[in-house]
Amino acid sequence: MANIIVVSFKEETKAIEALHKIKELDAYGDITLYEHMMIRKKENNHYEVLNDQTDGEGWRTFTGLALGGIIGAFAGPLGLIIGLYTGTAVGAIWDVSRYDFEDNFIKKVSNKMNVGTIAIVAEVAEDSSVFVDDALVGLSSEIIRSEAGLEFDDYVDDQIEDLEEDIDDQRQKLKKATAEEKTKIKAKIADLKAKRKAKIAELETKRKSALKEIKTSTKARINKLESRLESYKDAISDSYSQARKNRLKKRIKREEEKLYQLHSALGEDIVD
Repeated sequence: MANIIVVSFKEETKAIEALHKIKELDAYGDITLYEHMMIRKKENNHYEVLNDQTDGEGWRTFTGLALGGIIGAFAGPLGLIIGLYTGTAVGAIWDVSRYDFEDNFIKKVSNKMNVGTIAIVAEVAEDSSVFVDDALVGLSSEIIRSEAGLEFDDYVDDQIEDLEEDIDDQRQKLKKATAEEKTKIKAKIADLKAKRKAKIAELETKRKSALKEIKTSTKARINKLESRLESYKDAISDSYSQARKNRLKKRIKREEEKLYQLHSALGEDIVD
């Protein structure tokens, strides 16, 4: 299963160098880089996102709302962690429960970005933390890492794990391949990565659809219960009103009986 790593920097040059090193590790087959984003905190509620195609020349500025839309495109845990780190996650508390993130990892990344901070947030498969840690020595003082255990149904886990195992097999072949073979293997890895991304996005869509259906049916049940409650209130109200009338009738009847007895005692005729 992949890990989520968050690496912070104060200097842009070091951040970009670190991103290049991570990409080199992926190219060599030491790790598999699935998804990543480099972001920089500007003033309040504004962020810069590095254009992956230019690495250093393509910073674009977004408001927190716009950034939230961008990270929403990352299906799976990466978008969630970016959202937690920048403070732009929507429904993060609920979503965190879907992933096997350690509590201390969540505490470290939650709303942590300070103005000027640059961060690489990436999802990587690594046999050991040594590769990334050694590559970034001298560039960053801290690498926050946690396993991104997707807590979908078992059949979903199996589908994703099958793809990840295929990618890992190809990565191992890449280390031993000739120059000619590497081109084909890299193309195969790229294709498998795309399939994994598409599969997670598909499953995320199904999850959201299922939640929407549950929400709709729950609302319907709530409306039904509220309607029953109103009817019950009316019934209670009617019952209370009727009981009060009955009590008044009894009191009136008692008073009428007393009046009749008084009339009899005085020998008077009863006049309505």
